[in-house]
Amino acid sequence: MSTRNLLTILFILCTSSIFAKNPNLTTIVSANNDSIQYGINYLKQFTEKPSPWYFTQKNTHQTLRGLVNYIEDVPVDTIFSRLLLLQKDSIIVFRNWQDVPDTLQIPGFLPTRQINEKKAQLDRAIRDQNPLESIPVPESLLTNIESKVSFIPKGKATTLLEKRLITLPDSLKALTAIKDTAKLSNKELARYQRLNAAKKKILEQARVRYNDQLLKNYIDSVSTAFKQAALTHFSDSLQRHLSDSLKNSNIILIQKWNNNAITRVNDSIKKILPTLNQYAQKIPQDIWLHNLTDDSIRIRLRNNDYYFTRMFIKNEQNDSLGVKIENLGRNSMKILIDDGVTFTRFREQQKKDIKFDSFSPNQRLVKVQNRYQVITPWQIGSNSNIGFTQTALSNWKKGGQSSLSILAVLKGYANYSDKKLKWENSVELRNGWMRVKNEDSNDIQKNDDKFEVISRFGISAFKKWYYSAEVDFETQFFRGYKYPDTDHPISAFMAPAKTLIKIGLDYKPNKNLSLFISPLTSKTVFVKDTAMIDQTKFGIDNDKKRFWEPGLNTDLSFKTKIYEDINWETKYKMFINYRSPFEKFDINWENLITMKVNDHINMNFMLHLIYDDNVTFPTDRKDAAGQTIYEAKWQVKELITVGFAYNLNRRIYKRQEIKK
Repeated sequence: MSTRNLLTILFILCTSSIFAKNPNLTTIVSANNDSIQYGINYLKQFTEKPSPWYFTQKNTHQTLRGLVNYIEDVPVDTIFSRLLLLQKDSIIVFRNWQDVPDTLQIPGFLPTRQINEKKAQLDRAIRDQNPLESIPVPESLLTNIESKVSFIPKGKATTLLEKRLITLPDSLKALTAIKDTAKLSNKELARYQRLNAAKKKILEQARVRYNDQLLKNYIDSVSTAFKQAALTHFSDSLQRHLSDSLKNSNIILIQKWNNNAITRVNDSIKKILPTLNQYAQKIPQDIWLHNLTDDSIRIRLRNNDYYFTRMFIKNEQNDSLGVKIENLGRNSMKILIDDGVTFTRFREQQKKDIKFDSFSPNQRLVKVQNRYQVITPWQIGSNSNIGFTQTALSNWKKGGQSSLSILAVLKGYANYSDKKLKWENSVELRNGWMRVKNEDSNDIQKNDDKFEVISRFGISAFKKWYYSAEVDFETQFFRGYKYPDTDHPISAFMAPAKTLIKIGLDYKPNKNLSLFISPLTSKTVFVKDTAMIDQTKFGIDNDKKRFWEPGLNTDLSFKTKIYEDINWETKYKMFINYRSPFEKFDINWENLITMKVNDHINMNFMLHLIYDDNVTFPTDRKDAAGQTIYEAKWQVKELITVGFAYNLNRRIYKRQEIKK
């Protein structure tokens, strides 16, 4: 089916309840008047409202719609020949199985809730039939444990005292090393040696128990983690297989249900068409004939009905001529002149040629000299576009969220061009909003916001080059948020605001290409409200509201026609900071492809890339102090809109005296 028919044909959704109530239309033929009206109403469901049913032939929709309109409104004779061919087709309309509504009414169809319940039952059964104790653990996980567990080595039992993992008896707590044992008596020395040996024995036993407990805890944790992961992986694989099997069964049920519905609908249409066709053939066609005196007569043309009537036709002298009009069918009639009419024929008369003298102007007249000329130094224009996108979902089994988005773009320019001077002024306003509706929220979010004013003045230098100076100011209108957080704005009006003042050379070989190189460029970034907006995210110091940097700026703008009614426009800007010429860059690249549908509807595709070393974003890495590390990243925006467009291009004419 061609794209043109897909865009123009609208069909009605025929639910299964209609087919259940009307399995066939054999009763239509019994009562002529009721069957005609019933047939018209039935066909309107497929020809006048959106529907998931599609016609197999290109002109079927127009044919059926023409038949209904012919009976109800204006007759259309060209449909009869198509209807004869249409009745021979086995399938007139069809519907994709993905468009079947109310799948819950199909016997045996399992909704997502029941599929999830069966998956949960399978998971519980697997875990009941496979306890963790029955799952073996690979020996490779329990090798080289000494390198993975921090055991207390032999001779380092005092570490338990340092970590307070053991408490000694009171008799041993005060025991300390004696530097000079010669000063002790034999009895005191023996007592000291006995207590010291008891202390070492207790610490060594505690060290062994501590290491054994570490080993047991490590083996238990590794074994439990492996067993749980293995059981979860096994359960997930079986659940996926079960889910795929149930979904395939649902698809087979839907396809079978849809095929039966297609058969019933096509049978009903085939039984309707002969009755409506026969009735349409009998409908007469009225034609009114008028003469110069506004006398009129109605001629009723119909099939299988011979009759004739008479009327008088007149000329401007009010002469009358009687004619006879016969009915030959719904599409033709015969006009005959009445018998007994006499004609007087004109004869050729003599003629005389008349010769006219040619006109010759007076040779003493002189040529009129022009004193003024018309110039058009100013050219103003605009390009505005507003596009909409809507998605509405209700009980949609495939999932998704309802949304409504709008994007408005307004571009205006006023350019002055003289022999030596060029002054170009442009302004761009772009604003877009999106409303996403889900169970948790129904918020309105911003998806585009830009306000930019550019003014460039140039004086001719040599050939296609101009000495030029430019002021470029850019900001936004509304606050920006990192959705869904709408309590802490990250940007706002004049926060930030970027101003570039450039001086350099502008190369303009034609109106579609411009290369502006400005080695003297001043860049200023300003944040108006630092209490609400974090200015450090835009490269500004924590105790300031603005920063300034000099650099080299290059602007490239180019537009061309890719194909008929398809245009491409690109703008590339690059700023290199003189303070860090090989470390910091500022790149801004916009690409816009416009496809013209008609004079007032366009489809636009925009790709906007930004890289600015002064604008940073949080990363997953932390510094030595535990703070989040911020770094610059590529900013990418893509917009596709279809909407209304209005273009204005006007020249301002001025009269200038010609100097002799």
